[in-house]
Amino acid sequence: MKTEQEKLEWEKQAYGMSKAQLFAMVKEQAFPGTEIMFAAGMLSDAQEVISADLNNGNDGWVSPQQANQARQFINCAKAIIFDMLNKENA
Repeated sequence: MKTEQEKLEWEKQAYGMSKAQLFAMVKEQAFPGTEIMFAAGMLSDAQEVISADLNNGNDGWVSPQQANQARQFINCAKAIIFDMLNKENA
């Protein structure tokens, strides 16, 4: 079983912040009922980070930092979507 510190470290590498910070950000920035659109926006952000426009000088390769940022955007979007699904099924 993971300690609270281990869980927090995992969240930070997965989301770029704690899960509590992620959901606080969603609550602060998304109007009620638009959380899925907020998640879709994060997926668009991930696409932008790996787009050719931002990777021109790399012969089409995405830097490890940008790949990690895209991964974190995707993980955040998934967490938001799963949270909304859990609320619907509760």
